[in-house]
Amino acid sequence: MADVPGSLPGSPAGVNQAVGEFLRWWKQHLLECVPASMRVRMAQARRPAMWSATDDRFWPPAAGMSDSKPFSHSAAAQRGSGDVALVAGESNGFRRDVELPLAVESRLAQVLSYEIDRLTPLRASELYYDFRVKSRNPAAGVCTVELAAAPRSRVAPMLETARQRNLNVTRLLLAPSDVDTSFDLLATTRTADEAAERYGWVNPALLVLCALLALALVVVPLWQMRQQVIDLMPVETSARADAEIASAMQRQLDKQITEYNLPLARKHSSPLAIQVLDDLSKRLPEDTWAQSLEIRSVPNQKTREIVLQGETGSGGKLLQIVQESPLIKDPAFKAAMTRVTPTAERFHIAGELVAAELPRQLQLSDAAAVTTVPVAPALPAGAPAAGKSAAPAAVPPAAGSSQPPVTAVTPPPAAPAAAVPAAVPAAGSAPDSRRPPVTSPAAPPTPPAPEKKP
Repeated sequence: MADVPGSLPGSPAGVNQAVGEFLRWWKQHLLECVPASMRVRMAQARRPAMWSATDDRFWPPAAGMSDSKPFSHSAAAQRGSGDVALVAGESNGFRRDVELPLAVESRLAQVLSYEIDRLTPLRASELYYDFRVKSRNPAAGVCTVELAAAPRSRVAPMLETARQRNLNVTRLLLAPSDVDTSFDLLATTRTADEAAERYGWVNPALLVLCALLALALVVVPLWQMRQQVIDLMPVETSARADAEIASAMQRQLDKQITEYNLPLARKHSSPLAIQVLDDLSKRLPEDTWAQSLEIRSVPNQKTREIVLQGETGSGGKLLQIVQESPLIKDPAFKAAMTRVTPTAERFHIAGELVAAELPRQLQLSDAAAVTTVPVAPALPAGAPAAGKSAAPAAVPPAAGSSQPPVTAVTPPPAAPAAAVPAAVPAAGSAPDSRRPPVTSPAAPPTPPAPEKKP
């Protein structure tokens, strides 16, 4: 056999085409070996019952073409039901021969469904049609296809009549002679319907799949966020517990700091009374003396007030002198000055004490410097002693203690003083009589103040 154009000899399509050609050739030659009369009787034995709707004729099963009778006289009419092949008639359809490439023979149904609009005046959805291969020309690479079709609008009344007569139409023919061929105009429609029924679930399935995907796009991120929240809950609980502990410790520390700084704030909130007294003693003139000096707290305020009463011979400039004091803020007369003697007047002045500057608060880093006492190692026996002015005095340890002696440095004297012992014995211990006391050098004498001339 010659190779079919359009398919490669070694390709699967070429192999299938060659096998199909061989089977058709073998079947044709087997039928040619059967006598013609026998072939006719075999074909006639396979004929179904036929009913022509155009002339209302009926052919019984396995009957000849000339053995037709009116439908009313048939056995199907007497039984009232039966399976028949409906003959639409040549006047209700059309047939034509089409030459197509031999390579598309395996896909004739698909090719004709695309070309039916060009080959017929109607669309495929408006026709009952079928086809069969009449001949093949392997040399030219073409095959002749016979196409038979009938409009659905013409066949629909015939199918309705058959349904009214309880006839089950199993096959649709264009002419009675088509019964011995493979023509069945309902086959293409049934194939399309079966394909639609077979693959009709695809669209709903795709719709459901799209809905599931859309739902997954919404649900999966929420589920992932939920898992992250669940994973972070132990971390959050631990962090919250640590934060609560830190907060409690911070509150306790703030309370302790407040309690520690409260006495200092109370102490240094205003100048000391001795400072105020010293400042006023230096500022007031010689002809002024105070009878009373009172420092008291102001109700509902954090400030303190000073009240000064007395007599003065400098009443005109007394208030100005008090205003120059850096410790008193806004001094003023609480009462008018009254003259008690020709040279003295009574005054009554009150003012607000200026808040003193608080000392630097003690930090934790300063604790080591405050609590640490420098301890020098003891001198070895026989070591030369340093000079008297720079020699440190050793404090002997207490009796029975194992601590080394503490060395103390004697600061230079600020005023003439007698001999000061450099070493102070510990409580309960006897003084060291072998070491003489260290004396401080005497300060130079202070010159006498010059006498004031009257």
